[in-house]
Amino acid sequence: MNIKVYLTIAAIIAILYGIAFVLIPAEMLQPYGVLPEPHVILAIRLLGSAFLGFGLILWFARDFQDWAAVRGILIASVVGDGVGGLVIAWGTIQGTVNTLGWLNVILYALLVLGALYCLSTGSRKLASAH
Repeated sequence: MNIKVYLTIAAIIAILYGIAFVLIPAEMLQPYGVLPEPHVILAIRLLGSAFLGFGLILWFARDFQDWAAVRGILIASVVGDGVGGLVIAWGTIQGTVNTLGWLNVILYALLVLGALYCLSTGSRKLASAH
């Protein structure tokens, strides 16, 4: 997998979650057993706006040829997805969300692994993506 493929996949996931969290937050919460209270809806919409913004950063970074810029975005992905994975794991363990939360933990872990792989292959994979 090259960096462009990873960034494309990660961007699509973030953008789709972002759009859904902004437009249909209650429906996105329901499978996780979370009540759609007004303050929760607001928090989910804010999360969606962050996902949407980050997804667009990933999308436009697919065509970057500057390794330093791509490296920074990949590091941000590792940190953001790593923390997100820990937060949803904690929420699942605590019972804040139901066991469906583990699917999100797996998704976050896969995104972290993908970003780490891209970081480990470095600029030589960036060059082969273009």
